[in-house]
Order: sequence, then structure tokens, then C-alpha cells
Amino acid sequence: MSRKGTSGDNARVEGLFGLLECEFFHARDRRGWSLGDFMAELGRWLRWFREGRSSRVLGWLTPDEHRVALGCPV
Repeated sequence: MSRKGTSGDNARVEGLFGLLECEFFHARDRRGWSLGDFMAELGRWLRWFREGRSSRVLGWLTPDEHRVALGCPV
């Protein structure tokens, strides 16, 4: 384990959780959702995050398309 306060170690995960919080948690009204509803919706969001979200940094490709272009398995 690294020392506390070395943010470079956690930058990618913190970025993902920041997007998750902004786009998934705060953007939805979850009143009346069951745990199953929440988990299904979170799964759909995560699938969209990899398969449907294009990124300027990746040349307007989705993360999966970028991996394929690099020759990496998806």
C-alpha cells in the first residue's frame, strides 16, 4: 500500500468515481427504487460508460473502440 496523500496512485479511480457521482448518483431521483433496480441501472450506466461514451481524448472513440484500435482485447 502506498502512503496516504499520494494522489497519483488513485487518479484514474478517483476520476471514475467522480463521473459516477456526477452523472449517475446526482442526476437521478432514486426514490422508490429497490436494490435490484439500483443495481440494474448502475450496470446499464457502467456498460454505457465503456461501450457508448465517446471521448475527445480517445479521438472521439468509445473506450472499447479505442482498445480494439490498439489491438487489445475488450
